[in-house]
Amino acid sequence: MRALLRRLPEPLRNLATAAASVAFALLWVGLGLRLVHFTSDPRVLVYPRIANDINGFKDPSFDSGIRAGEFRMLGLGASAFVTRDFQLRFQELANQAPFFRQRDLSVRVVSTGVPAHTSFDSLWKYQYWYRGYDFDLVLFYHGINDSRANNYPREVFRADYTQFPYYQRFAPVFSWVERHPLLSRSFAATLGTSLVQRAKVQLAPSFAREAPYNNPLDDPWLAEGSDLKTPPVFSRNAEEVLRIARERGQKVLLLTYAYYLPSDYTNERFFAQQTDYSFAPESVATEVWGRKQNVVAAIEAHNARIRRLAELHPEALFFDMERYMPKDGEHFIDICHWTDRGRETFARGVLEAIARHESELLGQALARR
Repeated sequence: MRALLRRLPEPLRNLATAAASVAFALLWVGLGLRLVHFTSDPRVLVYPRIANDINGFKDPSFDSGIRAGEFRMLGLGASAFVTRDFQLRFQELANQAPFFRQRDLSVRVVSTGVPAHTSFDSLWKYQYWYRGYDFDLVLFYHGINDSRANNYPREVFRADYTQFPYYQRFAPVFSWVERHPLLSRSFAATLGTSLVQRAKVQLAPSFAREAPYNNPLDDPWLAEGSDLKTPPVFSRNAEEVLRIARERGQKVLLLTYAYYLPSDYTNERFFAQQTDYSFAPESVATEVWGRKQNVVAAIEAHNARIRRLAELHPEALFFDMERYMPKDGEHFIDICHWTDRGRETFARGVLEAIARHESELLGQALARR
């Protein structure tokens, strides 16, 4: 090889040496990334894990296995699972349940909640962040954030939500991995592709809009929200969570999405605090997601999909939270976020669902002693 290189003209020799050095560096970078992530799946690099106080990853005691005497739940959701200290309060309420206390089981709740995240985010977090982590129960609670994706004309809407710049950072790279199964085995190549895609989004023209946040009241595309395009996507994401859970031997509790829109609701009455909500600093106007009638229609359509999935998948647990949660200002601070009483009602509903499958769910936790 050295003799062959010596015969080459100096410019070509330098180019070949540089290419070999880059290839060698990429090989070691890829190997290092595999060792860091303990996996051969390069897609973990596309949607990188972020540690915070509610998702478990900042806690040194949060291990892949569940400790003896502990019942561990994972909440796949968005802002409802983080607003008003949801995770800690829900965990406290769960620990007061008689069927846990009588068996001397402590409850640990881990939440993926981030405002504005959709069913895609929960799917990716479950698939990549929590790979190798055990849970006694996984809660799936979505319904409103996906509705924002309807606020685009059908010819602009994308089933991977890449009409949003946010999802352009991830979905095309996942697609690239699927199209290049051999090349993507190189973690370095996948990381490079991901960084290039993020740069493209970052450098895109400022006009790259993300409806409806630019102008929630006057966006000319808000009328498109009446054409519900998200239910099939929402259903596929939820079903994929069920598939992954089956492979991991974990139970999923499918929940319909609770909401409340007062009959006299208008944007003006909301900001004047003249409609039936227990207003709080965290209260959010419905128009953030779209026109009120379209948002409600989307939530109802997503809930119908959850009910149908529960019928098709008897291995999944199901609780109709939308019909269980009272629709009034004592339980809601806005269309989808709860008061303390609303959070207690949500917790009580989840605990009722667990109680219906008490022996099945608690048996595994008790066997770990």
